[in-house]
Amino acid sequence: MRREVRWAIVAIAALAAGAICAAPYARLAAPYYEAVDRLIAANYPWEIASVDVKAGKTGPSSELRLVGYVRRHRDDPQPAAMIVGHVQVGEAVETPVVFWTLLLIWPAASLRQRVTRLAIGLPVFLVLEAATTACQLIYSMAGISAELAGADDPLTMWDRWSRFLETGGRFAIELGAALLTVSLGSRLPLTSGSPRTP
Repeated sequence: MRREVRWAIVAIAALAAGAICAAPYARLAAPYYEAVDRLIAANYPWEIASVDVKAGKTGPSSELRLVGYVRRHRDDPQPAAMIVGHVQVGEAVETPVVFWTLLLIWPAASLRQRVTRLAIGLPVFLVLEAATTACQLIYSMAGISAELAGADDPLTMWDRWSRFLETGGRFAIELGAALLTVSLGSRLPLTSGSPRTP
């Protein structure tokens, strides 16, 4: 079977798996998104109440939903606003589908190199998830904080990052992260004492 045909079959299988498993994946990943968003919120007058998967209000698809609170000042006893952030589960599952499919179909010189690449890919993937889905869930809290502070232009860097992700930036970052992982995996020696592969 030609390589192009194999790649097409793998890509179709990955897309089908992503469509079928989008909601279960989002439920599995929700605690990670919540932990990342709580870590981000610790630096701001924000509070993350929950991140979970709910039925979508505008269609049949489920969505990841973040519920959080924004205070004017960190020590205020009561929040000034409640925020509900949404990300469709189809968007959330795009990152693992694109990233891991590229890593799995990329040619490797040996099984050892492929396993090394996958091991390197895990921390890269966790950072990628934090930079994409977790940030999209929490970005609106920054805009509300800016409005509460009386900013003339409440458009924040968080808003700009979210817009970048929504206009094709997410795919570009996923692709770049996969290529970075492949490059790092190729630079490591395949066996101890062996020269680097070019």
